[in-house]
Amino acid sequence: MENKLFDLASKRRSVRRYTDEHISEEVLHEIMKVALTAPCSFGHRPVEFVVVRDKNTIKELATCKSLGGSQIIGADTVIVVMVKLSRGEFWIEDAAIASSYILLAAEQYDLGACWVHIRNRTGKRKSSEEEIFSLLGVPKGYAVLNLIALGGKAEKKAGYTEADFDFKKIHYEHY
Repeated sequence: MENKLFDLASKRRSVRRYTDEHISEEVLHEIMKVALTAPCSFGHRPVEFVVVRDKNTIKELATCKSLGGSQIIGADTVIVVMVKLSRGEFWIEDAAIASSYILLAAEQYDLGACWVHIRNRTGKRKSSEEEIFSLLGVPKGYAVLNLIALGGKAEKKAGYTEADFDFKKIHYEHY
């Protein structure tokens, strides 16, 4: 049986090294359209994004996380995934789903992508989130879950096959 979504998801792996390939505005627009289709709690659509393409700003974003932020350096684009808190009771879940959609959409265009966690992380002087807000001019009332780095794949990782899965983790009707 053909399963296009499985084929796409099984190829998707976190990529942390990027080529100097430039992502076209058209492809980036298509990826963001997919992000906007992500389901959310109560249909409130609280998830918002800041798309960063400026190399200097990407380098500054990398320093907003004391550990693990450097993996976005070299990416063509970094997407800041955030939620307007007044509209998102389940903001973590909503942002995580939208982020997952971005990761799959990037794979559809054979782009490397990596989730970089921000929530509850520390920056140089303040929380990672506060430093990102200051850098990007985000108003009060928002929360950042993560960044997603996008770029050409400078590392190739084998996709998953069914042999990689532990189907005993799937339970039917009861544990």
